[in-house]
Amino acid sequence: MRKIAEAFLENKKHLADDLRIELERCFDLDSVTGLIRMFEKPNVAKLSIAVREEEQELWNFFMRVSESDITSRGKINDIELLSKRRPGSEKAYERVIGRIRRQFVKEGGKLQDRHLSFLLRELWEILFHPIREQEEETYYLPAARSGIMQSHRVIASSLVARSTRAGLERFPELPTFSGVMADFMQRLILYDESGPHFRVRPRRKVIRALAEALEHRTLGGKIRTNRPSPGAYPEFVYRPLEAKQDIRLSRASSMVSELAPVVLFIRGNICSGDTLIIEEPEAHLHPAAQTEMAATLARLVRCGVRVVVTTHSDWLLKAIGNLMRQGELEEQASESATEGLSPSSLRPRDVGIWLFHKDNAAQGSTIKEIEFDRIEGIEPLDYEVVAEQLYNRSADLQNRFEEVASQSKR
Repeated sequence: MRKIAEAFLENKKHLADDLRIELERCFDLDSVTGLIRMFEKPNVAKLSIAVREEEQELWNFFMRVSESDITSRGKINDIELLSKRRPGSEKAYERVIGRIRRQFVKEGGKLQDRHLSFLLRELWEILFHPIREQEEETYYLPAARSGIMQSHRVIASSLVARSTRAGLERFPELPTFSGVMADFMQRLILYDESGPHFRVRPRRKVIRALAEALEHRTLGGKIRTNRPSPGAYPEFVYRPLEAKQDIRLSRASSMVSELAPVVLFIRGNICSGDTLIIEEPEAHLHPAAQTEMAATLARLVRCGVRVVVTTHSDWLLKAIGNLMRQGELEEQASESATEGLSPSSLRPRDVGIWLFHKDNAAQGSTIKEIEFDRIEGIEPLDYEVVAEQLYNRSADLQNRFEEVASQSKR
């Protein structure tokens, strides 16, 4: 099994080529070599991924891409496969193993690669996807979501209008969206909470309640979806609490238009097992709202959603650090690893924080994991430097004020 899995990782026509195509789509590249930094060796891009569980490296993958070739290699290390089975998978596991045994006898004590590869895929689903119940989705909320929310109907209608005249009128080459941005636009255009594509999955009611709480506590109103006619592009509006009239997002505060897609995706799309990627969830938010956002993200994690965020906010990090302290404290006081935890508590092992730090010596950025500290919480080193500089500047100015005041009295 390991031999065939590693062969799959090293086959450039399988994983490597698919990954190259996806990188080009996501970043809107003519070639994946467009990701190369200016000071790197010309025409070569490298990508490496390693998956760890505690101190054990489960597998790693490396890909090298140039204009002329793709090379890749992968390594699967010792894994206790049976411990990865999810509850209820025993019958499926025994069924596949039985098929392998029968095929083994039929082939006279040997298994052909084509048979073993097919069976391996079925085993892979059973052994390596313990939380995968149905099709999982990934949702990406870009940093530019505020502007897109205000103008997506204009953008969409303009693109469609041009596409219908293809062949009748020549247009100059149009700029294109990155793949992830196009996905975000498409989800907005097709957004319909009551449509046939709306998924009913475990914990949907709980997750939907998180969106309603975010609207009530942070927005002080509700994000509504209006369609002028069946099949028309949706228009997203904001209605403050106790108000009887909707407000277009272009006339609402930047905080409202920034949080609107977060509310919409949580209310109408996100399910347990999905992945939610949010760039700068603190954008345009008051510090109090940032702490509320941290609690919402923590509750999503507790509901089984994988959450990935990028942030520059010390407020957000401090709030997450407190939720991790709370989770550690409650876990120590509880006999169960999960029972007894409040809905927004986070166990430290469920959270990973990495600092991207500009390193002039390395001619780029270095990535370093920030370890959770029970006393300090989450505190990036360069944040401490900025805080110290601000404090010293404030103290120096205060001393000068006192000196001026003392001289004037003389």
